[in-house]
Amino acid sequence: MKSLTGFPLLILTVALSAATFMIVLDYSIANVSIPYISGDLGVSVDQGTYVITSFAVGNSIALPLTGWLTRRFGAVRLISISLLFFVLFSWACGVSWNISALVIFRFLQGAAAGPLIPLSQTLLIMIFPPEKKNAAIAFWSSIVIAAPILGPILGGWISYDYKWPWIFFINIPVGIFSTAIIWTLLKEKETQRSRPPSDWVGFLLLSFGVATLQFLLDKGEQYDWLGSPLICTMASTSIISFNLLIVWSLTYRHALIDLSLFKIRTFALSVIYIGVSYALYFGSVVLIPLWLQTSMNYTSIWAGLAVAPIGIAPFILSIWSGKLVTRYGTTRLLGICFVLFALSCFYTAFFNTDVDIWHVGFSRFILGCALVFFITPLFSLSLEDVPHDKLASATGLFHFVRSMVGGVGTAIFTTLWIRRSAYHHATVGENITAFSPETRGILENLPQVGVEPQGLLAKLNSILDQQASVLAMNDCFYLMGWIFLSLLLFLPLARHKQAIEEKI
Repeated sequence: MKSLTGFPLLILTVALSAATFMIVLDYSIANVSIPYISGDLGVSVDQGTYVITSFAVGNSIALPLTGWLTRRFGAVRLISISLLFFVLFSWACGVSWNISALVIFRFLQGAAAGPLIPLSQTLLIMIFPPEKKNAAIAFWSSIVIAAPILGPILGGWISYDYKWPWIFFINIPVGIFSTAIIWTLLKEKETQRSRPPSDWVGFLLLSFGVATLQFLLDKGEQYDWLGSPLICTMASTSIISFNLLIVWSLTYRHALIDLSLFKIRTFALSVIYIGVSYALYFGSVVLIPLWLQTSMNYTSIWAGLAVAPIGIAPFILSIWSGKLVTRYGTTRLLGICFVLFALSCFYTAFFNTDVDIWHVGFSRFILGCALVFFITPLFSLSLEDVPHDKLASATGLFHFVRSMVGGVGTAIFTTLWIRRSAYHHATVGENITAFSPETRGILENLPQVGVEPQGLLAKLNSILDQQASVLAMNDCFYLMGWIFLSLLLFLPLARHKQAIEEKI
């Protein structure tokens, strides 16, 4: 595909970026709207969470199909069709009459969204001149970073001041605009098409693996993880499905997922980095607002404002990260990134119950500074040695891993936080009982001040819950910090390119 210049390049960049923003926003915008959706449709909040799960399952299944679908239909035609279907299912989500219909339409909406993020990245790289490729990735990266931050704030505002269907209806004008621009400017520049054989075995194995993994990640803590036969069944099914998928993909000539990409050292290393670091990042992003709302009595709006500084540095500086990659290379910037990630985590690990919104915001600001040196260098590293004809497959597989590990990180760190909270509640509170000398002394003096003993014990337990919660959060961030520092040990592997023909 020939590079573009001038106004066509500008308007097409806006259209692709708007489509990317819309899709990434939809990952998080519904999260804070679940109570409103559940109440309006007459179901429990627990049932309402399937609105999030179904989108994630559909999206994760469709992402690895991007390469095969691109070869079959062409990149321009596929992104246009996906956008139109995404608009259609967004409208269907907004007019859903019950929870079953909404879950089905959210699954289809997620499936339609699957190819959009990797294709928008691929097309941006193709339409920009080679010398501006890193700048294009940097601009695209700032969109990917900003959308998840704005999602909860925007979703809470729309659901509170208007009605929850509008979190889906706002996709319609953006989707139509992006489709019209992309098709008008690129329909004559369609990528080469072929008719690759269908791989139904790979598709079924992928679907079973993703669906069962997503279910156990979302419901594992609720069902006591491996203490539940249902979760054990889901875990076994997921492990078996993914293992069979790997074997099938390595042996079948026309496999759905191109595992030969892992012969490329830089791509394999970038997948490892996105798998570990994005799980940690997503765990951090989820944990702080959850802690603020459940333990520190923040409203959803104030919790969103407390974490909003994470977007300041990426929004202002991401456009320069492309020039930094060109000048200093990917490994140095990733090294700075992991150090800043660790500093943010260690800073957060010293929080206590007296922490104010400014200290919370500053910890998120440091994390945002790390993101400046994270997304663009990592995306550049992932595509550094990938052949041009495999860009769609590589970006699809890369973003599939990114999509899945977000749920893994959320499940791991929310579970760890809950378990460590229980541990600290037991250890710190073992002396705060009605029979301990300190507490009995207080209880004996209560009649003189007119306070009921039961009320004091309830107050003490509430304070203890709050203290245990912050201690557990400190544990989580302390662990995150050391894991981020350990990633520095693998950076030398990215310094030397490896031939594509090497064996796995």
